[in-house]
Amino acid sequence: MNRAIFLCMVALLSLSIPSLSAQGPLPSIVLECDQQSITIEVHPGSSKVSNVDCTLSNPSVHSMSADITVSSGNLSNAAPASVTIPAGEELTFQVALRGESTMSPSMIDVAINASVTTINGVPCTFGCPEDSADVDVVIVQFARISAQTRAGELNLGVDQSAEVVIDLQNLGNGQDIFEIEIENQSGLESLGFSFDIQSTGNLDPQEKVPHNFTVTTGGDIPTETFEIEVYIRSSFDPEIEVMEVFIIQAEGPPEPLVTLGSDDTALIMGGVSVAGLILVFLIVFMGVRSARRRQLSRGPSEDDEWSEVDEYDDFDDLDDFM
Repeated sequence: MNRAIFLCMVALLSLSIPSLSAQGPLPSIVLECDQQSITIEVHPGSSKVSNVDCTLSNPSVHSMSADITVSSGNLSNAAPASVTIPAGEELTFQVALRGESTMSPSMIDVAINASVTTINGVPCTFGCPEDSADVDVVIVQFARISAQTRAGELNLGVDQSAEVVIDLQNLGNGQDIFEIEIENQSGLESLGFSFDIQSTGNLDPQEKVPHNFTVTTGGDIPTETFEIEVYIRSSFDPEIEVMEVFIIQAEGPPEPLVTLGSDDTALIMGGVSVAGLILVFLIVFMGVRSARRRQLSRGPSEDDEWSEVDEYDDFDDLDDFM
C-alpha cells in the first residue's frame, strides 16, 4: 500500500515539472531593477512619467515564461504582461509609472513581481519560481500662484491711507506661503508713501484667500500718477512668482503762488529796500515843496527878493536829496 502511494507521488511530480531529472538543476529566476528610488514631476507641463529599468535572469537550463505584475498604488503603470527567457539568459524590460497633477507630495512603494508560468513550454502548477523588486517613487512638490487685484486705482491725498486687496490662490500641490513685495518700495517711500505688508499664512493646495495691505501717504507727496508693481512669490520655490499692478493717483499739497530761489529772493528784497528809501525821499521832498507854496501864496515880504523863475526852483530842491 505504501509503495503504491509513493509511486503515485513520483508520477505527479513528473507531470508538474517535466524531465527535470534529465535536464539539470531546478528552474529559478532573478529579478533586479536599476533604480531603487525615482521621482515624478507632476507640475503642469511636465510628462508626469518616470521609468524603471529591470532585468529578469534565468540561471537554469530550462526555458521559462513569466508573468510581470506591478503594484503601484494610485500611480498608473505600464509593463510587459509576460516574457519568455531562454535557459541561461536574461531579459530587460521597462516599467513606466505615471502620476497626476492633483497628487500631493508623497512617497509611494511600488512592487514589481515576476512569476514563472511555463517551464519548457509546459504549464507550471506547483513550486513555480518567482522574484520581486521594490522601488520608492517620490511625488515632487511644485508651486503655482493665482493672483488678481480687486481695485485697480487708488486716489490719495495728503495724510491719507487705503487698502489694496489681492485675491490669492495656491495652485501648487502642497502647502505654501506667499511673500508680497513692492517694486522700488524704497524709492516710493522717499516720496512720502509707506506700505504695511505681511506675507500670507500657510495656504493648502487650491486654497483661495483675499490678502490685504495698506498704503499711507505723508504730508509732502507729489501730485502725480504712480503705477505700482506688486510681486507675489512662493516661499517653497522663490523662482515662482506673479506680478499685479495698481495705480495711485496722488494729490500733494497746493503749490505756492510764487516760488523763489535764494538769489531771486535777495534781489527782490534789495529792490524793495531801495524803493522804500526813494519813497521816503519823495515824501520829504513833497513836504518841503508844499511848505514853500504856502509861503508864496501869502506874498513876498519886504526882505524877499525873487524873480519869475523862483516858482520853478522847487524842482531843484530834489537835487539836495540825491
